Amino acid sequence: MKSIVAQKAGLRYEPVAILWSNTKPEGALQPKPNTVGCIMNFIAQALTKGKTVAFDRETCLCTGARVGLGFGNGYLNAFGGAGVDFMSAFFVKGVASSRDPAVYNAIVQHIPERERDKFIHGERIFKDVECAKRFMTEELPITDIAEKYVIFTPLGNVEPDEKPVSVIFLVDPVQLSGLSIFMGTLRDRMDPVYFPSRMAACQQIGAATYAEAKEKQPRAVLGYNDIAARENVGMTIPAHMFTFAVPYSLFLEMEAGAADSVFDGPIWKEVATSCKGDCL
Repeated sequence: MKSIVAQKAGLRYEPVAILWSNTKPEGALQPKPNTVGCIMNFIAQALTKGKTVAFDRETCLCTGARVGLGFGNGYLNAFGGAGVDFMSAFFVKGVASSRDPAVYNAIVQHIPERERDKFIHGERIFKDVECAKRFMTEELPITDIAEKYVIFTPLGNVEPDEKPVSVIFLVDPVQLSGLSIFMGTLRDRMDPVYFPSRMAACQQIGAATYAEAKEKQPRAVLGYNDIAARENVGMTIPAHMFTFAVPYSLFLEMEAGAADSVFDGPIWKEVATSCKGDCL
């Protein structure tokens, strides 16, 4: 499977498909069982190096990633049952925001030493713990898939009889401009691109896109503003790039509408040509 949109937008990397399956592809990369860590390191291998990556509940222990991939709400029982109370403090200012600093610090001591500092001081992505709790228990779209695996694979690997859940484009700012304008030609609304800025990077490409797939007119989802994910991934994903994820039904709309689109006009051709030295 190839993408006309990716070709017309001049994307540097092949789009990646997400599939739900009970079968793990041969040779797929996978985190080791019982290892806690950011899954974006693995997803980056699919996005930039053409690898196939598989996750299941036994190899995805990051609480936020469980939400992102579709393995239920991992926040509720995070860190041995500390759950939402612990995570809400972490999302604000860590121990300074915790209801019981002694209990919070005791949990932190069980976290690998290299990660402790950020848990002590917090991620600082919410203004208060109430806001963080509401995000985890009310605002996040939760999916609990029936299949065993969530698979990320280059679009070209998708077989004719397979139907992806969604497709992820990795884009620079100019390509994002073109794609967002293109989305405006497919949707008669002011917000054809959804930017859930509070979500983790894996939640933007997973949970948010899964939720959009249920809508009559699904939107594209802009992501990878997550500074924690960027810290973990480093330069495997170039610093100037973002994710642009779409439900598969929207991907098919985009492919059908790509002919004689904004990407074929003189303005896009001029911008795409003039920025190549700086943007790609």
